[in-house]
Amino acid sequence: MKHTRVSVKAIYLATALSLAAFVGGYAMAGALTINSSGTEAASGNFETTSAITWWTQASVGLASTPSPLPTSLASTTATSPVSLPATSSGLMINAGTVGNVAHYFKMTESTGAPTSTELEIVFSISTGAGPTITTVTVFIESQATAPSSAQTYTLYYDLGSAASSSIVLNSVEQISQQCTSVGSCP
Repeated sequence: MKHTRVSVKAIYLATALSLAAFVGGYAMAGALTINSSGTEAASGNFETTSAITWWTQASVGLASTPSPLPTSLASTTATSPVSLPATSSGLMINAGTVGNVAHYFKMTESTGAPTSTELEIVFSISTGAGPTITTVTVFIESQATAPSSAQTYTLYYDLGSAASSSIVLNSVEQISQQCTSVGSCP
């Protein structure tokens, strides 16, 4: 049985790459600290309605605002919705800065999505000790041709720089509703 011998250079290179990956991962993890404060309390009402069968939430969480910046969902009027790209991609809810802490919503559009249909999506983000509540309403439109496979869109809300200040994320809410026609949203 013949054994192949690994060169010393290959061992040094593998060790250096492993060390660089470990240090890089440690540095990235150190940039975002999640702390838990006092006892949480909730109040208010939640009334369920029917979900949009072709537009569902896949996941939510925290991440860094990606580079390059995703396409902006700058449309805040029902008469000029932003059309969804033909393939899965990222979309920015507010103005973003690469590397900032972002809250993300991953939404999946199924193959059963109706064509040229408008959605009104309301994002309510409460941050800080106050808290400060920011509400952003955007309008998107499904493609003119139904997708041949499910597409996942990651919607990012930039919370700011963790390096320059403390970020307190109190609550997040996302509401999607299908409009009766393009330009006519409830």
